[in-house]
Amino acid sequence: MMKCKRKHPLYFILLTILFVVLAGLMSACNDGEDVVVEGALMVPNDFTTIQEAIDAAVDGDEIVVRPGTYNERINFDGKNITVRSSDPDDAEVVAETIIDAGGVDSVVVFRNEESEAAVLSGFTITGGSGNMETLEFEVEGEMQEVPSLYGGGIIILNGSSPTITKNIIVDNVAERGGGILAYESSPVIDGNQVINNLSTGGGGGIFIANSQATVTGNSINNNSAGRSGGGIAVSGEGEEPSLFDGNTISDNNGENGGAIGILESSPIITNNMVFNNTANSTGGGFFLVLSSPQIRGNDISDNRAGPSGGGIALLFESSPEIEDNLIIGNEADAGGGVIIQVNSSPLIEANTISDNRARHGGGLLISEGSEPSIIDNMITENETEGNGAGLLIQESSPTVEGNIFRNNEARRDGGGIYAQLGSVVVLNNNSFENNRASTGGAVHTSGGASLQVTEDNTYEGNVPDDIYEE
Repeated sequence: MMKCKRKHPLYFILLTILFVVLAGLMSACNDGEDVVVEGALMVPNDFTTIQEAIDAAVDGDEIVVRPGTYNERINFDGKNITVRSSDPDDAEVVAETIIDAGGVDSVVVFRNEESEAAVLSGFTITGGSGNMETLEFEVEGEMQEVPSLYGGGIIILNGSSPTITKNIIVDNVAERGGGILAYESSPVIDGNQVINNLSTGGGGGIFIANSQATVTGNSINNNSAGRSGGGIAVSGEGEEPSLFDGNTISDNNGENGGAIGILESSPIITNNMVFNNTANSTGGGFFLVLSSPQIRGNDISDNRAGPSGGGIALLFESSPEIEDNLIIGNEADAGGGVIIQVNSSPLIEANTISDNRARHGGGLLISEGSEPSIIDNMITENETEGNGAGLLIQESSPTVEGNIFRNNEARRDGGGIYAQLGSVVVLNNNSFENNRASTGGAVHTSGGASLQVTEDNTYEGNVPDDIYEE
């Protein structure tokens, strides 16, 4: 009979250690540090710095950078190449593959008509302070040269159209465009985190000027601007409107336009989450001057402003289309949800404007010769310490049609609407339900304001009355 030899206990201990070592080696092979991509220019395997690899590359080449901190600034030099980390889809690899400018100039430069085939992907971009450039902007109707430090993290100039994707752009500063500056260019900026950047002027996170940019699927958070656009600033026009779609824009701060500031521009802004942004002055969510963007399908919630426009502020002949948005829980001294001023004529249609708060005009405030169309909105549960919980109208001539005013509450007058100072209000086919005020539970007019009604409105449960005319 054959006898089986019993294994010594040390055998099992050694076998366990061997498995652990092999597992560790397999993990190391997958962490991006030892990846070698066939045909790619490898950094630091083949080149010590990223810029050395770019200098050696030709159009169509791929540069793959292993994790590490690269204390340098890079310039694509007009080359349509891909520069990427070892795994742009791995958050840990992206966080550990760092290009740090050390507080000098822009971290990454595109300025020689690079195309969309010039790709920057999978890096942490940090430590930039912007390039000194003299760029032209329209100021009060005249083109003026404006010298400044532009584009702390990334600067895009001269008709360049690079693809910026899956990066973390963090802790950069500039006078304009703390994180990214695009001027007279057409970049695709997709799937990045743009966080904790600072501009002393406009565009704490991103500044798009005279450009046709596509900005989609980014997280733009905790950026700050000394002037307009804590998260994003947009100025002037490109050949086609810039597109901002599917971004999360939160916890940014600016003097005007905590989330987004728009000056003389008409971008398309769709399907974004815009929440918890703050403006020291005007426009906690949006700040528009002389602009007519399309703002559709966004969630604009819990933003705050000092004097005016907690959610949206429209000034100086702005005529945007604002449709199908949620405008909820915003706060300001005047115009908690939306303020419309100085000869502006927007279309405000099919929005939910709810639970906004202000001292004057809880949901909306319209003033100074404006002529908006307020159509088919749900205007509900807004509050004001003063007049006009749902809508306050001063010296303006809006069309107010097909809306539902419900459960709005003013501590003074005009639970649904307060109109004054010679305003002429076209008021057709609206429903006023359960609004409350001291007088004029549904509608209060004073100071020579008048209502023009051609289609009946309906009233139910308003306290203490439906219509009060002084």
